[in-house]
Amino acid sequence: MNEIIDFLTKSQTFYVSTLSENNMPEVRPFGFVMEWNGKPAFSTGTFKKVYSQLQVNPNIAICAYIAETMQWMRISGKVKFADEIEAKRKILETMPMLKEMYESENNPVLACFYIDEGEAAFYSFNFMNEPLRVIKI
Repeated sequence: MNEIIDFLTKSQTFYVSTLSENNMPEVRPFGFVMEWNGKPAFSTGTFKKVYSQLQVNPNIAICAYIAETMQWMRISGKVKFADEIEAKRKILETMPMLKEMYESENNPVLACFYIDEGEAAFYSFNFMNEPLRVIKI
């Protein structure tokens, strides 16, 4: 799991895809990741479309790229939401700048979701068609 978190952190910006209300893919940049109960976890606000889209359809795809190594990672899976105050507290501890937006872990707008079932596949330009390795989530 550390390899997945490290890769997303090193990429700095990674792209999350969900399905819209019209069943069309929507992609947006993310920059926050942490580990929650052995799973990669992310933060969003309940007022954002990504939150409502994942409530309706929990399938997600993530793509991250590190230019220096010319490697990328694809994650696909299903998400669950962590409503525990401890998860929200860890978000604010991991990225203190989010306190400016959400103020505290008690803010009901702050949401944490994690990939519960899925896999991460790692690729390199040297081996474009086949992943170098796959990690089950």
